Amino acid sequence: MNKKGVTLIEMLAAIVIFSLALSLAATVISLINNASARIEINSQANYQGLLIDRQLKDAILDFAPTNYSNCGGQNCYVLEKEFTYEFDANLGQIVLTTYSPALTHQLNINNGEILINNVPLVIDDFTLGDNSDIDILQNGTQVYLTITYELIATSGKAFTFTTSYSFAILAIPTP
Repeated sequence: MNKKGVTLIEMLAAIVIFSLALSLAATVISLINNASARIEINSQANYQGLLIDRQLKDAILDFAPTNYSNCGGQNCYVLEKEFTYEFDANLGQIVLTTYSPALTHQLNINNGEILINNVPLVIDDFTLGDNSDIDILQNGTQVYLTITYELIATSGKAFTFTTSYSFAILAIPTP
């Protein structure tokens, strides 16, 4: 038999197969877009969290505290530096330098901001969550400082990061 066209059944079958393939492709593309958006938010949160971690650690390490005190509220501590050893180029040796009053470095979490000496750290594309806090644990002369901060994305997803630092409480050495 010689056919010159496509039957109605063959045409309907082709349309059904094509529409199934098209809906499957649309579903896969939608899943890929959603996964891409999640990966992008996770990547941004990781970048922002690591940046805050680095800024906090740099501020504390550069200061090198020898003591601390509470500045009157929750999530507010003052790191104190009463002395340091510095190289004196004139003498050609390391000398003890004392500070009276002690140098201070204030760490504070307040009103959705992390503050170092009342200067807020920049947090792009996220807000600081209510579960962010600063904890200090003292064991003898050893102090363990833990700063936990929660970054909240615009989607509402929370990302939690922790920065830790420890130092010893030291009295001013006598020469």
